[in-house]
Amino acid sequence: MRLGRTTLIHFASQVGVSLAGFAATFAIARVLGASGLGTYAVAVALLFWLNIPASAVGSAVNKRVSEGSDRGSYLTVGFLLNAAVAATVAVGIVAFGEQVNDYVGASVSGLVAALVVGNVAMITVIGALNGQKRVAQTGILRSVERVGRTGFQVALILLGYKLTGLLVGHAVSLAAAAVLGVFLFEVRPARPTRKHVRRLAEYARYSWLGTIKTRAFGWMDTIVLAFFVPSALIGIYEVSWTLASTLALVSNSVQKTLFPELSELSVEENYDRVHHYINEGLVFTGVFAIPGLFGAAVIGPRLLKIYRPEFTRGATILLVLIVARTLAAFGAQFLSAINAIDRPDVAFRINLVFVVSNVVLNVGLISQFGWYGAAIATALSATITLVLGYFALTSLIGRPDVPYREMAHQFGASLVMTGAVYALAGVVPGSHYATVALVLVGGAVYGATLVVLSTRVRQKAVALLPANVTA
Repeated sequence: MRLGRTTLIHFASQVGVSLAGFAATFAIARVLGASGLGTYAVAVALLFWLNIPASAVGSAVNKRVSEGSDRGSYLTVGFLLNAAVAATVAVGIVAFGEQVNDYVGASVSGLVAALVVGNVAMITVIGALNGQKRVAQTGILRSVERVGRTGFQVALILLGYKLTGLLVGHAVSLAAAAVLGVFLFEVRPARPTRKHVRRLAEYARYSWLGTIKTRAFGWMDTIVLAFFVPSALIGIYEVSWTLASTLALVSNSVQKTLFPELSELSVEENYDRVHHYINEGLVFTGVFAIPGLFGAAVIGPRLLKIYRPEFTRGATILLVLIVARTLAAFGAQFLSAINAIDRPDVAFRINLVFVVSNVVLNVGLISQFGWYGAAIATALSATITLVLGYFALTSLIGRPDVPYREMAHQFGASLVMTGAVYALAGVVPGSHYATVALVLVGGAVYGATLVVLSTRVRQKAVALLPANVTA
């Protein structure tokens, strides 16, 4: 039950992150409109691309620390490498400040440099905590950072600082959360040797492309859209992406929880247990995403209207992005397992195919079909990762046991939920409160139906009740 509790705590904290993100996006959209939100999204997209080297080091720290030996030494190497990365990138941003400002559409190069430093610190701390199997704590830390960021940003927006306030609030919250995270460490830094530097670098040299894959999936469409469509459409697109990503929260929590466990099992070559955990991860990957797709098909425009009426233009985009996010969530489980069993070289090749195809598809489809092309490119790229990840994992440790029966239960419960929501949507008012009520009712119907249909989900739910939780 330890893994179940860890996943539950991490998921609960991510719900807090999502609620804070919703509040921030809502405030930005309401006050600055789709155009202001789009400009901020371009700046953040640039930030995530500039932090690719630091993210690769963070992933390597997670892997090496999770293996259980010389953890303090790997911790030291990771912090030193990322400190050098942060300084180098920040100086580069300042040196090419004019080009950065032209691309973003505002004079923000100095603030973007500060964002990079804060984000590198956060990436390193999160990687170190995950490697120490403190996944629940990282979830809470992210939640604290996101809530703090939202409060700071909203306050600065209301004071009239607009884009500057958004970036300052973002940078300060990241730096503060990173400092707080250090106090959660169980491992203390130790003097490293060349062996530690070499082993960390060996993993990082493969994981950097995995980082690019993650960044490409989340931000390549935004980067390319900035060249072809107005910022208002980018703002609507980002709202749709945020809603779609919310449905992958459970999958993300499961993945984060299982990675250090799989890593440790791979050292022992206990692949039967690895298969069991992969199956568990796949069961809960679709728990939110599948009903979310059905729900968006019924009340997607109403959800987007909460931000502003202009956002309803993204209803079709929302559906395609939910499909993309769902496919990517399943593929991520396979890739995470491949990395956990210490085969970053295999994941590297998959990620290389993904990145190349993602870039080509985004440029080609966006230039022809605008923002619809961006959504389609994202979905096609996710499909590529899912297929390649499945066959690669099969070749390494045998065919994964895909829980088709459980997925069928999720589809069945989603259909029941869809019928209930569709019937209610035709009679309830069109207010924002009524829309939120529809979401809650739909979630309750889905959850109750799934518990009835799935013995496995029912047993997990009962086992997680306080009276049944044991150490």
